[in-house]
Amino acid sequence: MKIIPGMSAQTLAARIAVELDCKVSSCEFKRFPDGELYTRVLDDIKDEALTIVQSIRTDSDLVCLLQLIDAVEEASETNLDIVIPYLGYARQDKKFEPGEAISARAIARSICAVGVIDTIYVINVHNRDVLRYFNADTDTKELNAAPLIGDYIAKREIPSVVVIGPDGGATELAKAVAAPRGFDYDVLEKMRISSEEVKIKLPKKLSLSVEGKNVVIVDDIISTGGTISEAASMLRAQGANDIYVACVHGVFVQNAISRMQNAGVKEIIATDTIESEFSKISVAKMVADELKFRSSK
Repeated sequence: MKIIPGMSAQTLAARIAVELDCKVSSCEFKRFPDGELYTRVLDDIKDEALTIVQSIRTDSDLVCLLQLIDAVEEASETNLDIVIPYLGYARQDKKFEPGEAISARAIARSICAVGVIDTIYVINVHNRDVLRYFNADTDTKELNAAPLIGDYIAKREIPSVVVIGPDGGATELAKAVAAPRGFDYDVLEKMRISSEEVKIKLPKKLSLSVEGKNVVIVDDIISTGGTISEAASMLRAQGANDIYVACVHGVFVQNAISRMQNAGVKEIIATDTIESEFSKISVAKMVADELKFRSSK
């Protein structure tokens, strides 16, 4: 097996290869003077089982993934798996206004149209219903990094920890983080005022008190940090001690980091599905274990 690293997942691809005790293929990425992306797989990959690892955070990331699929299809006739640690556009999963594109569907269709793919792996996709947009002949599987966040929190041995989801959409994530480690957990209520403004409030019945407790706010994706900042401020007003934030996908656009820190967040924790200085948890072993399991079947 060889791991083919996309330009947005270089470190994670290398970590997965270490876990699998296999090689990472050398690739070349550059731009032509007119801005077009050039992608080339440099290694001989004939008769190799291949796994491309590439997150889709930007439009260029998508083009890179499509080019890699095309490049390896011509070079190898063996199995091809795709690992998409962060599947961008997954939040654009339905029409909200007439004439809108369902971008998640467009992305899925474009990936499956390039070549024959055995399995596509995604990690904590925002809405798993988008997986139906991939070709029915292509096996798709969502991997769950929430237990890794729970393990990380447990190893930190933070006293009196409670896990809080910022809204109802984070209920299952909060449960998956907290329950295996015996942490208490609950979720807040969110009302969206605009695309960037939200209002967080306590539910009518909060099953636990955060007063004097250390709180870990967990979410699948943190983008602008608006929801997290509002939740942190409210929990601080409820008497919480230290407030930590943990997410699977740390997008962190605009002033997200300073926004959360100004709201009283002590530490920001993310996985390496999107590589940044906050990537303190690696999904490499989880992905490698899944690839091993599939290859053994």
